[in-house]
Amino acid sequence: MHAQPKQPSTFLVGIFTEEDQIMAVTQAATAAGLPVHDTYTPYAVHGLDRAQKLPRSKVTFVAFFGGMCGFLTAGLLQSYTQGITTPFLSGWPLNIGGKPYLPWTAFVPVFFELTVLFAGLSTAVGMFAINGLFPGKKAKLLIDGVTNDRFAIAIDPTGKNYDEAQVRALFAAHEAAEVAFIGESA
Repeated sequence: MHAQPKQPSTFLVGIFTEEDQIMAVTQAATAAGLPVHDTYTPYAVHGLDRAQKLPRSKVTFVAFFGGMCGFLTAGLLQSYTQGITTPFLSGWPLNIGGKPYLPWTAFVPVFFELTVLFAGLSTAVGMFAINGLFPGKKAKLLIDGVTNDRFAIAIDPTGKNYDEAQVRALFAAHEAAEVAFIGESA
């Protein structure tokens, strides 16, 4: 038995020209309990995630964990090169110019650099992994002009509390430049 291919969904999309409009219509839609699928903007609009009532991002935890791994790696590498002897590792103890053994103040730049390096790389990789982004992935919902100068909000017609007349009235009240059903690409 062959599985039926999933049919692409369609969403009722309101397209706006101003940042204030997309913020106001998103707040109004979530307050009315409408099923907001997503919002699309050409740049980050601060507060839009709170307006959609999205959960806090997990990327901050990934960055913190990556930074801690970098800090610990820096400590391990520098301690090892200073001659710390463990059951698995033995370094090269050096006495150069009478400097103290394990000079932690000299380690600060390396701690900082590896912490920033690991945090930055883990943030980038974590963001792609959490958002399901990978090379060659096709866009789900293509809306012309949104990446240039327009803002859009997609309402799911199969969602709970969906009322097309209410959604269209909401879009009209917030001066939508265009309202249309747009399908998700297969």
